[in-house]
Amino acid sequence: MEQLDAAIKFFKDNWISISSLIISIVALAITWKKNVIDRHYANDKDLLEQLKSSMSMAYNSISRDDGNEHFPISDRLKWLTAARHIIRYNVLKSGLKTKLFKTICDEQEEFWRNNFYSLLEKIDSANFFGYIDQNEMVEEVIEPKSAAIVLSFSTWKEGMGDPIEDFELEDIVVKYSLFTPTYRHFRQYIEQRFPERAEKIRNLITSQST
Repeated sequence: MEQLDAAIKFFKDNWISISSLIISIVALAITWKKNVIDRHYANDKDLLEQLKSSMSMAYNSISRDDGNEHFPISDRLKWLTAARHIIRYNVLKSGLKTKLFKTICDEQEEFWRNNFYSLLEKIDSANFFGYIDQNEMVEEVIEPKSAAIVLSFSTWKEGMGDPIEDFELEDIVVKYSLFTPTYRHFRQYIEQRFPERAEKIRNLITSQST
């Protein structure tokens, strides 16, 4: 009891100093947290630029631009280079700390994944992976592991959420009035190909107007 009384008396006599100390500690913690967050944002911003560069270099390594569209290049060294860029990309991506830049990175990755898919679907036969080196005039083949790494990047990643699944067709159409005359071709498309969904949309429109 005496110890408790002494503690209460000490607090009463020194509450201003104790309160100031607590405020200082809280302010220091807030400042420290803000500095950490700011540092993460700054680091992630720089890292994102490198991630974009890695994707661009990987794509350009195996892509030939004929002025109108891109075509894949059959070259062992170029596919090896592309595979290395993709591996480094995956390693660097794991270093992102902030949710914002992780989301931006996923967006950029989907853009490049689509580019790779469009490029690689132009491979028309197994002969693409074997070719004649024009300098040495010997047969060369693209290393299978390099090919697998590049091809795997162009596929949709298992377990990766598809953001479009968060939206319902009917809700989008009703919310943005996509069944109005302005969008009549879209409406006709839905009515002809998906009559049940069109009926559901009309019912929703009717229920909201009553």
